[in-house]
Amino acid sequence: MEQDTPASPPDDLKGIAILDVRPAPEFAALHHPDAVNIPLEFLVDRTHELPSPHEPLLIIDACQVRARWAASRLRARGRQQISTASGPDWIARYCTVSGPGTKRLWRPHRLLTDVALPAMRSAWTSLEGRCALDLACGSGRDAVAMAEAGLRVEAWDRYEEALDRCRSLAASAGVSVATRQVDVEVDRVLAPESFDVIACFNFLHRPLMSAIADAIRPGGFVVYETFTLEQRERFGKPRKDAHLLLPNELPSFFDSWQQVHHSESLAAPRRFVASIVARRPEVVP
Repeated sequence: MEQDTPASPPDDLKGIAILDVRPAPEFAALHHPDAVNIPLEFLVDRTHELPSPHEPLLIIDACQVRARWAASRLRARGRQQISTASGPDWIARYCTVSGPGTKRLWRPHRLLTDVALPAMRSAWTSLEGRCALDLACGSGRDAVAMAEAGLRVEAWDRYEEALDRCRSLAASAGVSVATRQVDVEVDRVLAPESFDVIACFNFLHRPLMSAIADAIRPGGFVVYETFTLEQRERFGKPRKDAHLLLPNELPSFFDSWQQVHHSESLAAPRRFVASIVARRPEVVP
């Protein structure tokens, strides 16, 4: 339930994502050091830049009506842990820096940042020049994270709207991501040994799995995470068997590969998934 947050010591805000919905010039003039600015007028089109809906979010604005209106829009999209803080006094007391913001609210998948990228850095002298694909990229968070790590990244999705968001996210991060609109369930576009890394999250098309494995070069990595049957049993969705992995099914698609990581567990609130990071064997001379 939305609630108005009274002025509180800055330490009380640690660990809470702060969204400032004021117009950009007002934010640049003075803002909280941990805040991210998405003006109210653009909020609906930029919800992909927000943290997980299960994380607490504080919305601030000089105007109470604007702050509450922003909270109402997000609550209508399923976000519940929202509080607001507003008023000139709050702004004057807790907004202490000026200039452009340096923070972000969105995060890539932890499987990528905490497991896969460290494994790649350990295996390769450098990620520069290595080619990666974010398959069914959605808003492109993982594509951008790979580009920031130094990989040369392509992002594919069937929806142009998703690719627009990916390009916007890449531009705001100052990296380059090549996007391509393609329906991989229909079009056979994965060429053998064409990528050093393929990452895929929240997508499953079993007839494609062998092509994914073939498209990774020897010594390259697959980073894959999607829902299992346990997800439906616990939370109801996705409903179709075609979109849900069986127990221990995911590793079978990469048999004989070196397993860096494999788990089947509750990875986040309401996300029961199977995850794998595996490396294709090098070519034997």
